[in-house]
Amino acid sequence: MTQTVAVKPMVRRVLITNDDGIAAPGLKVLVDIAHQLAEEVWIVAPEHDRSGAGQSISLHHPLRVYRHGEKRYALSGTPADCVLFALAEWFGETPPDLVLAGVNAGANIGDSVQYSGTVGAVLSAEHLGIPGIALSQSFLNRDEIDWSPVAMHGEAAIRALWPSVSKKCCWNVNFPPCAGSETGIMELASQSAGSIERARLLPGQDGRSLPYWWLSFDRNAELEVADDADLAVLRRNGIAAAPLRSDATLPGGQRSLDLRG
Repeated sequence: MTQTVAVKPMVRRVLITNDDGIAAPGLKVLVDIAHQLAEEVWIVAPEHDRSGAGQSISLHHPLRVYRHGEKRYALSGTPADCVLFALAEWFGETPPDLVLAGVNAGANIGDSVQYSGTVGAVLSAEHLGIPGIALSQSFLNRDEIDWSPVAMHGEAAIRALWPSVSKKCCWNVNFPPCAGSETGIMELASQSAGSIERARLLPGQDGRSLPYWWLSFDRNAELEVADDADLAVLRRNGIAAAPLRSDATLPGGQRSLDLRG
């Protein structure tokens, strides 16, 4: 008869947010992971997709909050708003031990990092002395995202990073576009330069013949990057862990960790 060994919670309280919205499938993946890590899990996420929001906050319109269940709320603002609102409204003098953001649908690497609302949320937490980890699942086809890499290895990745995270560090962790069984090695990564070569505007007209523009980018699909860059790690099916505004290392100063044990 096989005995199930209960894993001890890592922290008391975790706050989760994202930039894909309260109904995003990646949020459910992260909530499931968080329940293995914490005694208490709070979810405060944007009511709809706020990708590209970075660390922006709402200064020109009020915020509205909608209850979606026990300790689960949708906010009318940005991911950074979600963190700030939660800290001000519910936590007071007892802030969460950890802020988790994601799991984002798509990698946050290179030049995406500076615009990412997922990353922006954990940086906003770090400003207030609360450690955070941004998690993103890269894909090759948006209609067929395989969440198994982060579902299988996300908990182990967070537990492995906790010693440095608990010292108020924050991390950007990206999972490769493969089956979960094909990955499991987490590597310390640097942020790649990014693939954007130039911005472009796609013009149109609305129903009143007034002009509008969609912002788009020309990208270099054959970008050459250093061997330790986040993009290079993902290309070899590794899990890329990049410290944000810190010189943190993986436990023991290692360059890589096997999460499959």
